[in-house]
Amino acid sequence: MARLWVIGDSTLSSFNDKYFYPRYGYGTKMQKYLTSDVEVVNIALSGRSSKSYMEEPEYSKLLEGMSEGDFLIIGFGHNDEKTEAGRFTSATGTYKDAGTFANSLYENYIKPAEEAGCKTILCTSIVRRSATGNWNDAELHIIGNTGGFIGGDYPQMIRDMGAQLNIPVVDMTSMTQMLYDKMTPENTKYLHAWCSSHQLSVDNTHTNIWGATVNAYMCMKAVKELNISGLSEYIVVDDEVLDETWEIPSKEKYLVTNPEYVPIVFDANLKDSELWKDAGQWKGTVFGDVGSAPNKDNFVLEPISDSSLRIAVKNNSGKIAASSDGIAMYYAKVPANKNFVLTATATINDYFLNNQVSFGLMARDDMYIDKAAADLLGDYVAAAPLLITRGADAVNCFARKSGLLVYGGQCSKTYEIGDVVNLRIESNDDGYACTYGDEQTITGGFDFKLTTIDAENVYVGMFVSRNADVTFSNIKLEIK
Repeated sequence: MARLWVIGDSTLSSFNDKYFYPRYGYGTKMQKYLTSDVEVVNIALSGRSSKSYMEEPEYSKLLEGMSEGDFLIIGFGHNDEKTEAGRFTSATGTYKDAGTFANSLYENYIKPAEEAGCKTILCTSIVRRSATGNWNDAELHIIGNTGGFIGGDYPQMIRDMGAQLNIPVVDMTSMTQMLYDKMTPENTKYLHAWCSSHQLSVDNTHTNIWGATVNAYMCMKAVKELNISGLSEYIVVDDEVLDETWEIPSKEKYLVTNPEYVPIVFDANLKDSELWKDAGQWKGTVFGDVGSAPNKDNFVLEPISDSSLRIAVKNNSGKIAASSDGIAMYYAKVPANKNFVLTATATINDYFLNNQVSFGLMARDDMYIDKAAADLLGDYVAAAPLLITRGADAVNCFARKSGLLVYGGQCSKTYEIGDVVNLRIESNDDGYACTYGDEQTITGGFDFKLTTIDAENVYVGMFVSRNADVTFSNIKLEIK
């Protein structure tokens, strides 16, 4: 039996979501359009680029598993355009030029596949959904130059390389753009994941089960038309139940909500704290797994100026743990449909070595005022360290997604009492980029929207958990 290996990013990978319309990559639905003569091995991973994927065990599995008569679909590009050292490859140049997207694909995937007797098929990235119907370059994966990062047109680089090397190309970018133009934004939102039952929570990057089925159908139909011997003859698309308007798999047949979805009752009309004074636009609160009711013996939240404040947590109160969070935080609301940049400087006055200690910037999808409750596990991202007992191997950023902690990269050094650390969280069309000090900016695994509980607002600010005392200064929030 031949195998069809599928590698790429979140637009092809599998997920385990608690969303109203959970995320599905189209690699999860390819088997539907193949006979039993071909087995799909989908090892695509969310957040990875052609560069960072090589660090994963799935890359070794691919190299060791490809054999004569197999096929390889490559669907990278979506994250190669991310301007961070660990993932970025440039779309300017050719497949012969080191550091380019094409070179990464050729050297690390195409050549090993050829050596194994495995035939390669290149897929350009699906578009990011346009909420207005007017396309911008980022939605079409065309990236300008930023600092030392030289961008370019990522889908075009794949088209060019395919022509130069005589490798079949499935142009998912063009196909999804044309489809979305026909459907209009009012209808394309139903192709995408929704964090909650509110349509404002639509994730414009990731597809749901219907969107994955549609994209798998279009991809497999294109592969069939390419007449690739050993694969195309085993693709079955002719008996699909199609929507007559757009000639794609039927919404009525495939779009289903998550039967395990539980709506969260949440009131965004937050009262002011009776314990903590405002610091300019920032409002203080303590919430989550903090033991007894929030009090001034265990928590200090004090304004210094409109752009400077201090947060301290004492007596082992609060935590960032695998199954609970207890946090002291100064926060502000940002509309969920706006992008933002939050920056600050943190002076580490004191902290106790404990793996539940953390401090930094946080953006989250829910907020509570002076509420002690161990089950408050909303999604968030944090530009902050965790597991600090590991010293230079501590986690440099982290997130919580669907109740689970997600770790970013490792610190390059130990951060000491008295250190001054620059912090940054920036939102983008895919999710969030978090930076702690001089460490690598983390976006991998943070590519989700904070709209599961509150579809209209994101809550951003400075936080401390467990035993730490931090002064935040030079605080700046820019809403785009």
